[in-house]
Amino acid sequence: MRSSSLFGLSWSLVAATALLACGGSQPAATTPAEPGATPAAEAPGGEAPAAEGDLVWSDSMPTKDKGIFMKKKVMPAMSKVFQDHDAKEYADFSCKTCHGPSMKPKPVDFLPTLHFKGGKLTEADTKPEVVKFMHDSVNPAMAQVFGKPPYDPATQQGFGCNGCHKVEM
Repeated sequence: MRSSSLFGLSWSLVAATALLACGGSQPAATTPAEPGATPAAEAPGGEAPAAEGDLVWSDSMPTKDKGIFMKKKVMPAMSKVFQDHDAKEYADFSCKTCHGPSMKPKPVDFLPTLHFKGGKLTEADTKPEVVKFMHDSVNPAMAQVFGKPPYDPATQQGFGCNGCHKVEM
């Protein structure tokens, strides 16, 4: 029962990671080497984006920094997790893995809805391998990238399924 809940949390983390890694519907950043590109320090809209070493997730950080965080932190970590799990299936791991082909702004708008009944993730009965992968690999990796503890059912705190998925109780 507990592993089912954790699987849902893990899947949520994966989706959130993919969404954040792509920066949602934000345009791709350009580099000064590209014609017409504006250096990051001079980017329109005020402050320059945080330096990579300064990237620490905050729900209140500017959208442009969320996109940078996703590209610099989430995508590398999560593409490794997924490709280590199944190199063939996730050979083309990208933003679209969690945001869908039309690049939904949030993974919750693309990823499957998860269902809990009696405290148990019902998908654990139909897709036990996926739930185990999400619980054992995806959720802990996403929590670490975001600097949060994995979801703890006892305290109901931490990063879990609803970080990326819609969850119905």
